[in-house]
Formats: sequence, C-alpha cells, structure tokens
Amino acid sequence: MTTSLNPPGSGYRFRPAHLQSPVPLDEVLHSANAGFIVHRSAQICNEFREEGLHFAAQMVELINPVAVGAVSVFLYEELFGTHNRLHWMLHLKQPNDYSRLLDMVDHDQKWREVADMDRLPTKGGGGWDRIFVEGTIAETVMCPQHGLGHGDDHHHDTFQPAAMYQTALPPERLLHSANSAVTVHRTYQARYGVREEARLFLYEWAGYVNESLDGRATAFLYEEMWGRQDRLHLLIHLSSLEAYGRLLDLVDHDAGMHDLLGRQWVPTFKGGGGWQRLFIDGSIAETVLVPRHRSDADSAQ
Repeated sequence: MTTSLNPPGSGYRFRPAHLQSPVPLDEVLHSANAGFIVHRSAQICNEFREEGLHFAAQMVELINPVAVGAVSVFLYEELFGTHNRLHWMLHLKQPNDYSRLLDMVDHDQKWREVADMDRLPTKGGGGWDRIFVEGTIAETVMCPQHGLGHGDDHHHDTFQPAAMYQTALPPERLLHSANSAVTVHRTYQARYGVREEARLFLYEWAGYVNESLDGRATAFLYEEMWGRQDRLHLLIHLSSLEAYGRLLDLVDHDAGMHDLLGRQWVPTFKGGGGWQRLFIDGSIAETVLVPRHRSDADSAQ
C-alpha cells in the first residue's frame, strides 16, 4: 500500500493486524487472497478482560508461524458493538487446510500447554473456558462470492477465486484484513426470489466504492457457507475511522452512487423495484472491528 494507515488528522491510531504475526505481510493470507474464511467470535466475561485478550493473542501467535502460506489468523475487537466481544478471522486457501489446525490441537505440545494452563491464579483459578461466556463462541464460514468479477478466468489454487479478483485494482492498492486499520463487517439476508440480483447489486456497490475511495476503502463480497442460505457478507476495509465518513459521504452525495442506488434492480417480470426489495427488512447489520494486539491487554480496563 502506498497510502498510509490513519492519515494525519484522523484522530485515531489502530495498528494493522499483520503486526500480530512474525510472518511478512507478503506471505500471509488475508481477506483479499484467501479462498475461504472462518470467522469466529466469542464474548469475554467482564472481570476477565485482560486474561481474555492475552489468551486470544497467544492463539494467534501460535497458529501463524505453523502453516505459512496455507493458514493465517488475526484478532479483532468490536469497536462499536458489544463490549468485550472478540473476533478471529481465520484465512485459508482450501477447507482441508483446517485439518492443520486440528492436528495442532490434537498433537502439538506447546498448544496443549497454552490451552491447559491456569489463567486465573489470583481470581479463583481456571483455564480459558472460564474466561468466556458460556455458549458465545461461534463460527461462520465465508467464501469469496463466486461467478462474479475477474477471477474465473485466472488460474487459482484457492477454494474459490480470491476476493481480490472482484476488482480490477492492482493488489498493492487494496486494503484487506491484514493491512487495514478498521474493518466494517456488514451482513445481508437476500430474498430467495431475487438472490442473484442481490449478489449483483452488492458486487456493483463494492466495485464503485473501491474505485471511488481507492486507498481509503476496499470492499469485498462473500457468501456464507454451511450456514444460512443466501446470507451475504461485505467486509469493508478502511484506512482509518475518518474513511468511514468518506464512505457515508459517497453514499449520500455522490452522483454516480445515486445512479447505482436508483437503478431498477428487481426485474419487471419479478415485480420490479429498487435495491431495497432485494433484502429482507431488518436483516442488514454491521459491526465495526479493529485489530487487537497482545500489548493492548496491558492497558485493558
């Protein structure tokens, strides 16, 4: 990236997620070049915030050096959302690469030591399982949207063409989960009858954002796998919090965006209508995520 993160005047400083890993940035998998993403979230008990951040960061430190080029994981926390809710983005080339993690869990001695250690010696004792609220650890599997974009004509060794092929911008100008300061995770539930039109709309929307906010925002489209049918995901990667304001300005005031939003997205033979009829009412939601680093736990409150 030639554009610096958190430009002067933004008022905020968030370190990109790739600094969580000793692996060089050009060797890590991330939201732009992975073929498959497992998004895990978990809620830390309020009294164990510092211990939870340390444990979550340790998991990242253990995983990233083990399967360079096949698996990368980064840690985030909700900035605007639920307090003490953590997110891991696990990036893989293929679903079978998940077996590398299972092998580590089953056989790696260092993993067992970290997983089994007493993490609460001054708070009554207990392992990682006491740190998190029961029943809150959940996973969502996402793959880059297929059948749209520039990827189908390219040779690729990933489960689906990577999200970077959804745009004609060169890779070095893209923001993604490893180099961005802020990520907006936006979800949509498409209506079954206009599922293809919903995908096309989000693809076009993301493409317009990428071209218009080059260096400040990059949006990629994914589809949920082995989960809820026709649930779509946008990951909007930002150079800073200030860039979110630029995104809002684009949607509210840009003539080209107004033209895109004003098109007839629902065909006449399906009743006609704009983009609003593509999605179930109330299903569009977003979470703002920022990378968390092990040193952040030292100032946890």
